[in-house]
Amino acid sequence: MNKIKILFLGSVIFFTIFIFSLYACKSAAAKNGNALNKESVIRIALVMPVEGRYAFFGKQFVHGMLLSLKKREASKVKFIIVNLPLSADKTSIYGLFKSLNKQGVSAIIGPLFAGQLKYFSKYSDEFKIPVITPSPVVPKNYLSHFVFSYGMTLKQEIKTNMKYAYEHGIKSVSVIYPYYGYGPLILKYIIFYAKKFGITLLNKTAYNRNTVDFFNNFENLVIFNAITNRNVTAAERAELGVTKYDLMNGITKSKPNIPFGGLFVLGGKSKLKLILTQLVYYNITGFPLFTLSSIDSRRFMEKNAFYMENSFFPDGFFKHAHNAIVKKFSSAYKKSYGKAPNILSAEGYDIGKIVIKASALESNAVGSSPSNQNAPKGVSFYKAILKIKKIKGICGIINLKNNIFKKSLYLFNYKNGKIYILKNPLEAS
Repeated sequence: MNKIKILFLGSVIFFTIFIFSLYACKSAAAKNGNALNKESVIRIALVMPVEGRYAFFGKQFVHGMLLSLKKREASKVKFIIVNLPLSADKTSIYGLFKSLNKQGVSAIIGPLFAGQLKYFSKYSDEFKIPVITPSPVVPKNYLSHFVFSYGMTLKQEIKTNMKYAYEHGIKSVSVIYPYYGYGPLILKYIIFYAKKFGITLLNKTAYNRNTVDFFNNFENLVIFNAITNRNVTAAERAELGVTKYDLMNGITKSKPNIPFGGLFVLGGKSKLKLILTQLVYYNITGFPLFTLSSIDSRRFMEKNAFYMENSFFPDGFFKHAHNAIVKKFSSAYKKSYGKAPNILSAEGYDIGKIVIKASALESNAVGSSPSNQNAPKGVSFYKAILKIKKIKGICGIINLKNNIFKKSLYLFNYKNGKIYILKNPLEAS
């Protein structure tokens, strides 16, 4: 009985926050003279974590999207911001869709979390409300009739790296990855694209959450050569933290045999730092390192520059790009919010452009055909989204195919203390 009371109370609290969010957004719009009860208004719900633990990510996205509303052609689009925590379950999300349907929303933007997407997929079909998700992981079975995806996905990142390896004659790669989180999924993408581009996947080795010494993983990737001189000075021990195992095998002074042409190093920043430093310590160097956008951090690079030589990493946005639309966006964002934009900000802005474009197409369709005036708002907006074949965003050229707004990624190379842009999506045709 106590558990039932707690669950009921939790649902009431969540739904109260949800209704309050709607009311607050309505009041703000009314004060600006943008009453939401006009038929010409197109209501778009932003369902994001804007409070609590993940508020930073949600707000970055929302800020970018709100910035897109400053365009003149966005006058009819009004956003309803709804806080959706990670803890929101199937019942809560159903209630959310039911309420938004009564509000007459034309589309829902969200969620950020892949685990919630299956419920968004189910209820978008049921209520006939299109959903555009920026989630970095979108399984095919979650892409229902009414769900569209736009964002930088892990699959795209691996494809960008692997395509570069193929184009530059790298015949074989090995992988060190986490056996938790998205690690196994990323490995599947590596296996898929290695096969597609004809690259041999030599070895793969996984580590656990509590792994801090990666020597056993390295043994699965390279061949350590024995040496006769096993003496290490006290200074070396103090500087390198040499273990008894190292002293016994003399590997700190040995150059191992490296069979692969490139190495994928995957994991969070804390793990990456350990892996990269230990690769250098064991003399496992002299080849391209492929990783993901997580290392595209100024602070991370400043601290680990020495260990990142000849590393490659993709990303979906570059705030310092020498491009007029990026410069204008970055300047406006910093002026509005006091900080530089990131990838979530840019994706929010681009989805805002998609919404504005769809709203214009919907208005034209309704005006030209009286039969469309009686169509449900969600269905009408869904048809308008399908008409968008190509659009130029902050992140590059965006093409709609099979409910996926596809774009190319940047590819960067860190070499000799400098970052080089190898691929620029804004220059794609």
